Amino acid sequence: MRDFFTTLNYSSCNEDWRTEARALEIGPTDRVVAVTGSGDRPLHLLMRRPALVVAVDANPAQTHLLRLKVAAMSQLSFEDYVAFLGLVDARDERLAVLPRLASCLAPETLAYWSAERRTIARGVLYAGRWERYYQRISRVARGLRGRVLRRLFEFGDLSEQRAFVRGTWDRAWWRLVYDALCSRIFSRLFLRDPAFFANVDPSMRVGRYIYDGMLASLDRTLARENFMMSLVFRGRLSPDDLPPYLSQSGVEAIRPHLDRLTDATDNVIAFLERQPQASFTRFSLSDVPSYLDPKSFERLLEAVVHSATPGARVCIREFLSAHRIPSRFDDILERDAALEADLRATDRAFAYRFIVATVRR
Repeated sequence: MRDFFTTLNYSSCNEDWRTEARALEIGPTDRVVAVTGSGDRPLHLLMRRPALVVAVDANPAQTHLLRLKVAAMSQLSFEDYVAFLGLVDARDERLAVLPRLASCLAPETLAYWSAERRTIARGVLYAGRWERYYQRISRVARGLRGRVLRRLFEFGDLSEQRAFVRGTWDRAWWRLVYDALCSRIFSRLFLRDPAFFANVDPSMRVGRYIYDGMLASLDRTLARENFMMSLVFRGRLSPDDLPPYLSQSGVEAIRPHLDRLTDATDNVIAFLERQPQASFTRFSLSDVPSYLDPKSFERLLEAVVHSATPGARVCIREFLSAHRIPSRFDDILERDAALEADLRATDRAFAYRFIVATVRR
C-alpha cells in the first residue's frame, strides 16, 4: 500500500467542517495543528481566526494540493479561483493560470504541479483517489437506480424525503450492493485505502455500517443539502452544501488569514513528538486512527498530551477502526461523551465516530 501514502488521495472535502467547529471551539489565541488531507480542514479552521494553524500530512501530494489552493485563493478572483480548482468548467484556461501562481509556490510544489498538467487541466477538485472512487460508485448507482436517485435529490421537504426513503429507497437488494461495494476484497482491488481493512475488526460488516449511517443521515438532512451524499451518488459536491472554502462568503472569511497557515510534510505523531511541550491548544486530527495499530494509537495520544497546553481540546475521527483509550489516560484526557454522541448523530459525512477531549494535567 506504499503508493497510497504518496499519491493524491483526497482533493475536495470528505469531512463535515461544522463538526470540527463545534468540537474545538477555536478562538483568536489558539494555536492549532490539523491533518492536511485535501486542504479543506486547515482552510476551514482559519475561518475561526486562530493565531496559527499548522497543517501536517505524511503524504507530500496532500501538502502540494494545499499549497496550490492557498496560492489560487490568494491570487485569483473568486470566480477564477473556483474555476481553476474545477468547481465550474474552465478546462481550456487552467493551464494558463498555473504560471500566474508560480511566484507563490515553493519550487518543489511548482515542479510537482508542472508534472501534473493533465490533472491541472481537468481541475484538481475531483482528482483524488477517493473522489474518483465516488465517481465510479455514482456511475454504478445511476445505472441501477437513475430515476430514484434523481428523485432523492429533488426533495425540499424532509418529511417527504423520509417517506420516500422508507417506501422506495431502502431495499434489501440495495443493501447487498453496499455490502459488495464496501467489501474488503472490492476495497483492496479498487480503492486500496488501508482504512477499509488494516485496523478493522474482521467481523464488522462494513457495508451495513456505512449504509445504516447513510439512512440515519437521510432521516435528518435533505440529500441535496448534504455534500457527502452528493459526492457519493452524483460524483460532485452539492451547490446547496458547498464547503466554505468553495463559497464566496467562505473565501472572504478565509483569505485575510492565510498568513496564519503553515504546513509540514511529516508523520503527525513524529511531528508532535518533536514539538516543545505546550505548543498547541487545539488538535484537529481527522481519521488518523484508521492507519494506526493499537500501539501507534497510544503513541499518538502520548504525542498529543506532550505537545498540548493544559485545557487544550482534541477532535479525532474514527471511520471503521474502534480504538480504546488506555486507562492511564483517564485523568489526562477528559472526554465529552454527550458531544461525541451528538456529533456522531449530526455529522453529514455520516460514517464517523468521534473522540472529543480536553487535556487535563
